Amino acid sequence: MSASLLDPLLAAPGLDASTALLERLSHAERRKLGAEVSSRLKALHDEPYSQTLPPRLQALTLVYFFCVPPSEWKRTHLSRLPEETAQVAVKLKAPGLEDAAERLVELNPALGAVARNLMRAGVSRRPTHDNYILSLLQVDVRFSPNPLDADPHVREDEVWHLFEVEGGGELSLAARDKYTADDKTWAQTFLRHMRQGTLDRARLLDATLGALERDFAAFRAGWFSRFHQSMEPTHEELERHRERYPRLLGSTIPATVSLALDVVDTLDERRPFPESILRPALEPVLLARHKAAAQQATKRLLALASRETPDARQRVLLTLCMGLAHEEVDVQKAVFKALTSLASVPDAHLRAAVEERVEGVAASLRKQVQAWLGAVHDTPSKAAPIEPPSNTGPASPCEPRFAVSPIEDVDALIAAFAAGLEDASDPMELERILEGVARLGKQRPEDFARKTSALGKRAKKSCANPYQEPLAFRLAGLALAWLAPHGQAVATLRELAKTLLSPAHEVFLPLLDERLKDLARALDAGNTDGLLSFPSHQGGWIAPERLVERVLARATEPTHTDLCIALCRLAPAEESRTAPPPSRKGQPHAETLKLIDWASGLGRTAPRAPEELLAVARRLRGDTEPSVHTFTVKARRSGEYTFHHLHLSTEPKLKATRGDLPGRMLSVKYGGVDKPYARWTATLWPSGMEAYFASRAEGLAENLDWFEASWGNAACYEQLLHPWLHLGPMARLVLALGLAAKKPGESGVSVDAAIAALETGRLSAQELGATMGELRTTGLVKLKRWATTLTRVASASEHHAREVAVAIQRALRKSPHAAPRDEGSLVKLLLELLSQTETRLEDTEAWDYLRDTPHRKSLEALAPTTSSAAPPPPSAARRTTPRRAARRPRPAAR
Repeated sequence: MSASLLDPLLAAPGLDASTALLERLSHAERRKLGAEVSSRLKALHDEPYSQTLPPRLQALTLVYFFCVPPSEWKRTHLSRLPEETAQVAVKLKAPGLEDAAERLVELNPALGAVARNLMRAGVSRRPTHDNYILSLLQVDVRFSPNPLDADPHVREDEVWHLFEVEGGGELSLAARDKYTADDKTWAQTFLRHMRQGTLDRARLLDATLGALERDFAAFRAGWFSRFHQSMEPTHEELERHRERYPRLLGSTIPATVSLALDVVDTLDERRPFPESILRPALEPVLLARHKAAAQQATKRLLALASRETPDARQRVLLTLCMGLAHEEVDVQKAVFKALTSLASVPDAHLRAAVEERVEGVAASLRKQVQAWLGAVHDTPSKAAPIEPPSNTGPASPCEPRFAVSPIEDVDALIAAFAAGLEDASDPMELERILEGVARLGKQRPEDFARKTSALGKRAKKSCANPYQEPLAFRLAGLALAWLAPHGQAVATLRELAKTLLSPAHEVFLPLLDERLKDLARALDAGNTDGLLSFPSHQGGWIAPERLVERVLARATEPTHTDLCIALCRLAPAEESRTAPPPSRKGQPHAETLKLIDWASGLGRTAPRAPEELLAVARRLRGDTEPSVHTFTVKARRSGEYTFHHLHLSTEPKLKATRGDLPGRMLSVKYGGVDKPYARWTATLWPSGMEAYFASRAEGLAENLDWFEASWGNAACYEQLLHPWLHLGPMARLVLALGLAAKKPGESGVSVDAAIAALETGRLSAQELGATMGELRTTGLVKLKRWATTLTRVASASEHHAREVAVAIQRALRKSPHAAPRDEGSLVKLLLELLSQTETRLEDTEAWDYLRDTPHRKSLEALAPTTSSAAPPPPSAARRTTPRRAARRPRPAAR
């Protein structure tokens, strides 16, 4: 029966056909048909698109609406519900639809028009869900009429609730207007109807203020602030809401506070607010994050105190004291100026209030505040030098605290495999798994199948999808090769699908594939010698004596790939190179041992070995010409925007062979990759971190503002934290980029790296400042971000504060390029650090630059005692320079 009813409808779909079918059925018969309709509708949604599909979907969706109870409706099955549904419901007099409108908008805001029609036809109650109001914003007003224009009923009811519902994502007034032409925005539509008289102006202003009072999120609240301004309310209209604007000063949204401040200033100028209202309202603004608002509030409080009684004036003074705790120095200065203008000598109450906050006052202002309080202490003009930490210099990479322990038994290997399949972000854990398979792969306890059954299932599921994360895919393949019957490991790896490699993976993933093949061959051969390339210490290092011990313990010759990686990871030898080389006569694998000795600098003659291995050994010995990395920043104009790109060059340029890992890292530039690859690649050649940073720098520079979600960037900055790393030019470049990164995860790691490097002597302030100076005028970095991150570095200790001050001075140099607009933030930080550490400018070249800038006045008292530049011309001579004289109007002819 069901098929004979639905097949004719789907053969000739239409609104009339659906209505006719429903009219022939009773309510009970419709319910019986519901299951059939649901299954047929699901099948239609799974069909490939064709010209006949939309009409069939719409016809069947209408039948679904009346045959399935609202409580069982599914969102996907209602997506094609026609707006004429209400007309059909009236004709059918269908029961049980009292809450249909509520259910529709709850499932899908796009069905708001259908819900409104049902409500106005009397079929359903008015929905209370927010989606009913937000459904108005589902209309794309760029191509369709705005609901305010299309439906007069909307202007009477629903539109006013848009000021009460915040929305989210794409469904908000702010989001909809952001990418819409000005003449079609919701804001302009509101204004047009207001001018036409179809929207009441007074109610519109009242609703706008109501939205601002609800403290929506900043992005969405900003729309209402801008709309309030576009209404251009008169003074009479502002007076009508006089008591509401001071309340808005307590908002957490900067745009709302800024709007309220302007209105309060206007109203207060014409008819002053009482102190009991205005003073408490301005209190939170004094600590507002945006200093312009705090400074404006300070001016208003100063005007308030000037006109009030002594008691009220005292309360205003105590309120002003709160501004001394603001994070911005300019706000503190404005507050202090207001305090001193109102009270030349503080009384006991004011003194106590200021003394509570004097420790938080900026160092450059603290002495003035203390002088005003009468509590200045004699301090030396220059503080005594602070001794740097005693443990200066990079640590040895082979210290016991950095040792990596191998996996001890099969149970631990199973657990490590299971953890690695879920998270392969730790390269040392990955190396422990590879070494564990190489050494323990032959062991098969009695309960081996039971213990590894879950791991096998997880690995098979992972390998069934070759498009997943490539490292996890390979680790799962190794697990299957390990669990395969004896002699079938290589065949198991061959059966796995191949994954496509991006250019960023072209070095380390093929290398990992070679290692997996070697492991599979060793499993099939029953070899348990382990891996030479397993790091003995964090960072990928292998102590030379440990590598020699592994070679002596082997029963078989090491593979080419394993030996190559082991050489690349070789740590500096502890023995002196002047000592006689050890004798290897009669020892197993003598040629391999001689190669290791020669690579460590202990051997005097090159052994017999493949050229690829000799190339690696020469680079470790320092016998090859060192590669020098340099960078330039080039600007590219595109319309009204200018983009700055970092370009690195390496000399001499290398054409590395397949097995020469150091050479490949010097010649290949990597794009953005995930964290596991960025971390693991850093362990392939730990003594060549300059090449690593050079290969990453361009990608890091392209994403300082986080245009792309390159999660591996933070892992690149993590490499700066290694206590054995001395920061060379490329490491310093990456550190400077990290300190200018927008993403907190990147800048935060860079701050930690700078603190640790300056503390241990792995980086000097002069070196950091020189790199900053090279980047300062390129436009690549934002100096304001440097000021923020360097403030955090300086807060670590008094030593760090002095080091950061030295670095900033070294960065400030004369340049043929224009000074960055945000350079003032860096100079302000320098002034604060000099005041905090009670030191002067020591860099004469920095002062030679600063004396010709607007910052001269603030730093003149801290100028160095000697300068390499000629003294500035007298003021009279400066006024008659040719450029300024040319601007004077010519005297009138007599």
